[in-house]
Amino acid sequence: MIVSINRTEAEQILLKAFRERCLKSDEICINIKAVLTGSHKTYKYVLITGLLAKATDNKANAIALQAGAPIEGAYDARSLCHNVVVPFERDFLQSALGGSNEPFLNKPARFTHLSSTNAVRKGNDKETLLTLIHIFDSIKTSKLAGEYLACALEILNERITELKELTNSTIKYSPTLVEIYEFIFNFLDKSFEGETCAIIIGTLEKIFYEKLGANYKVITHKVNESGASSKEIGDIDIYKGDTFIYSIEIKDKAFSEYDVEHAFNKVLKANGRKGEFIYGPKATFDLKQIDHKLREFENKGFYTLLHDVYSYCKHTLLKIELYSKQEFIDTLFDTAIEINCKEDTKKWIQELLTELKWK
Repeated sequence: MIVSINRTEAEQILLKAFRERCLKSDEICINIKAVLTGSHKTYKYVLITGLLAKATDNKANAIALQAGAPIEGAYDARSLCHNVVVPFERDFLQSALGGSNEPFLNKPARFTHLSSTNAVRKGNDKETLLTLIHIFDSIKTSKLAGEYLACALEILNERITELKELTNSTIKYSPTLVEIYEFIFNFLDKSFEGETCAIIIGTLEKIFYEKLGANYKVITHKVNESGASSKEIGDIDIYKGDTFIYSIEIKDKAFSEYDVEHAFNKVLKANGRKGEFIYGPKATFDLKQIDHKLREFENKGFYTLLHDVYSYCKHTLLKIELYSKQEFIDTLFDTAIEINCKEDTKKWIQELLTELKWK
């Protein structure tokens, strides 16, 4: 039976594991460290991917490399690695696994599954292969896989610190940013008619412009009521002093090119020359039609930006010096109050903060 790994759930588990402490110090941990500090780059990715797969779905067989593997619990390890592990490494692990974009295209990962009969070089490569098989055979449950995944990520974190000290680099590693992104990722799992997207984007915009130290003002409006008064242009309006700069329109539901046209025309009417359109995880749209509409505005000299909320959050977190969870929480609460969000949305904030042990 082929196991389908839920990508969103895998991302949540990976973020959670990175935040947790390693509570193991047994032979399996020793073997995990040997693989992660060894010289075989591909097997490092195989290790993290296998642990993540098992932690996400108990039915997954961690030794599988392809969905077509002739074993019970086979899954598509390449997709899980390239779509989840690789972006996570790039964003949070300073390329500690090796910085590869597509590690499962390398020969050691192109077999259907890990096996002692796989054709690999003798010596270190063969020993690492056998160690991997032993690790995966020893981990029988999702719970254990999650615990050892936390250990593996802690080992990588230690590796980042060691490399920083050795090279005397200026790399800034902040577990706080990972925790904040984890909160964002989980918070956006529920929409509340677009309120979660608006709160997160408004929060990050406020923090970003506050860090610039200039006379900027970010106004977040109640969801689905932008333009309700003469002072409202988009869902979020940005000013420098009394001068309007641009607006952000937010959609976490189905939208069309007419929604984009309506949003950007309001900005033009307010003498703005650029607009941003951010869509949430629940949004659906016709990309071809939207692209055509964006080109129409760009041909008028109007600068446009369309992207998803996750990309927006990652890019914004990268640009701001945010090393205090309290600063993020305080601004989040201020924004939630500013848009007069629903009681259910407020309860969701409190529930998530409690679940992540932020309070």
